This record gives sequence, C-alpha cells and structure tokens, in this order.
Amino acid sequence: MSHNRRKKAWPNPVSDPLSPGVICVDDTVEILTLLRLIARNETVLRLENYYKGLPISYEATILAIGSDYAELRCNRYQIACLYLNRETCLVGDEIAVPIAAQVALLRPSSLSVVLHGFQYARNKIGLRNQIRVQPDEPVIVHLRLKNALSAVQALLADISTEGLGLYLDRSLFLPRLYQPGVEVSLTFKLPVSGAPARQTGNLTMTAGDLTTRFSREQIRGLNLGLEAGEAQRKPGAPAGQEMPAGQITARGILINLRPELHSQRYRLGIRFFPDERIRQTIAQFISLRQSAIIREFKTLYETISQLDRA
Repeated sequence: MSHNRRKKAWPNPVSDPLSPGVICVDDTVEILTLLRLIARNETVLRLENYYKGLPISYEATILAIGSDYAELRCNRYQIACLYLNRETCLVGDEIAVPIAAQVALLRPSSLSVVLHGFQYARNKIGLRNQIRVQPDEPVIVHLRLKNALSAVQALLADISTEGLGLYLDRSLFLPRLYQPGVEVSLTFKLPVSGAPARQTGNLTMTAGDLTTRFSREQIRGLNLGLEAGEAQRKPGAPAGQEMPAGQITARGILINLRPELHSQRYRLGIRFFPDERIRQTIAQFISLRQSAIIREFKTLYETISQLDRA
C-alpha cells in the first residue's frame, strides 16, 4: 500500500462557515499578516473575555509581531482577566471573523501580553448585548412549572434583565415536563442591600470602565436614576408597603436546556418578564457584581505586577 497519500486541502478560514473550531494550518500565517496590516493602519483592535459572566473588553495596541506570536499592550483589568482566563478573542473593524488566541506570556508591569496559537473562532459571536452576571454566593430559586402542584429548588447560574440560567439537580429533571416553551414561575432573593441602585461609572462608556462596550442606552431596562425608595416599591402598591430588598417573583418561559452530566445537573435557560421594580433590583445586583470584580482585578493586577517587577 502506498504511503504517499495526498494531504486533504484545508478550507479557506474566512469563507468556509463549516466545521467551527477546526484549526486550519494556514490560520496563523494569515492572521499574523492581518495583524501586521492592522498595526500599520493603526485601526482599532479589542480583546474580549468573560469573567464570572461579565464581558471584559478593552482596546489593545500591537507592539510587535513575530513568526508565530504577537505582543500587545492592553488595559490592566484585561491583564488581570488574561491571567485568569489564559485565552482571549480579538475583534476589530478589519477582522471579519473573531480570532481566538492563547496567552503565551504576561508582562503585567509593562501592561503587555504575548499571544500565540491563533485560529479563527467561527463559533464565537462576540459579547452579548445584555450583561449577564453570576452570583458570588449560592442563590436558591424556587421553580414551579405551570400546573405543577409544587415548586422545586434550583440554583441561580446567571441573570440579566431579560433572562436567567438555572442549575437543576439531575434527580429532579423529568424530560416529559421540562420542555422548551413551558411556562414557569420563579421566586428567589438576590443579595442586595436595601438602598436603591445608583448610577455609577461601571455601566457607562467612560475611561477605565470595566464594560467599555456597553452604553447606558444599550443595556435595555437599566434605568438607574430612581428616587430613593422607588426601586424597592412594588408597582401599584401603596407607598408605605415595600417588598423585601432583593426579593423577586416573576413569570417566565423555558427556552432551552442542556445536560451537564459531569455535575449531575441540567442547565435551564429561562426568559422571564420582570416588572420595573425587579429590573431595578437586577440592575443593582449587576452593579454590585461589577464593583466586586473591579476590586478583584485591581488587587490581582497589583499583586502580579509586583511579582513581575521582582
């Protein structure tokens, strides 16, 4: 039998929409050529990551390009996120298909990162339009299907103003009941203080902001300019009757589900319909989580910078 078999031709990494995630042998050469063009034209390049559900996206500048790597200068919060994620996604006006890359080396004290292992990320669609955050501590959700006699307990995976993800124990999952389109009711309490949500720089497009990509208008439903006490007041209820801080009761529809058998659970995706008071509670929770992550990134960056200098 002849061993001189003809090698299979790889598809064009830009024009071929099939086989997402396949690494093409020509990806690195083509991507580095594109990055050289971006560096020469000085066009905008951004690094995109997620951390605990939050999008981390800042502009980056190309410092050097080698035979199989590129060195970029980026924001200190992005540096902290790259230290944890060890990978990122490059997007920009001249990048038709997002580019996935691995972290080869970090130089925190000089705000630079060396990336390698480039490939086109056809299965990555960029950052979500809605910020979806994960709780830091377990949040129990009482989930009740329409016409069910009782509720079951699930854990909150993440939440935005339009939907949430839940983890349901495998022993509680009944395929004939949990079908996309079924109506559900939800009751849970988010860990927020009694004070109403306040507008902060964390949700606006300001220099050094964690969510640079998201303006206040782009985050639908997040109106943070309420008068004191209004965010906690149930619509239609007398002014003196207020719901407990963080308490949420809402209806929703099961949109999708995915087994996570290694964890003996199912992940449920639910679109729900919060009223204005609940939207404000979620806005406050998002703001608190953003602030906590900013503090975490700041501490981490300072630590790894000191180690880098040493």
